[in-house]
Amino acid sequence: MRFLVVDDDERVALLLSKKLAAYGECVLAGSGEDALARFAECYDAGQPFQAVFMDIKMPGMDGHEVVRRMRELESRRGKNPLESFKLVMISAFSDPKNVCQSFFQGQADAFVAKADIKDSLVRELKAIKLI
Repeated sequence: MRFLVVDDDERVALLLSKKLAAYGECVLAGSGEDALARFAECYDAGQPFQAVFMDIKMPGMDGHEVVRRMRELESRRGKNPLESFKLVMISAFSDPKNVCQSFFQGQADAFVAKADIKDSLVRELKAIKLI
């Protein structure tokens, strides 16, 4: 399995990649622009990501916009939406607006607060049948 971890906080990205290492390969991106480039490159090389772990608040392009563009890229290349990558939104903010936007606009499969990564990440991934 291949995971794309997107977070401008390197400590969080490293924590996620450490927690995910037992389940697959992690590719890290520190910005929305970097994430889009890596996503497209891997998709076009026939090595798409099975899951994307996306921080919401980042400088420049926020996570919601990055996800929208990733979904558009898949759609333009003819990907069946039912076979799209699983999306796990990661944020220090768990306010209703961000949570709702993650699920309804970004089609997120799960939402994990950064403060809960150590305790709830694996449980959430099992709940969405990613691992």
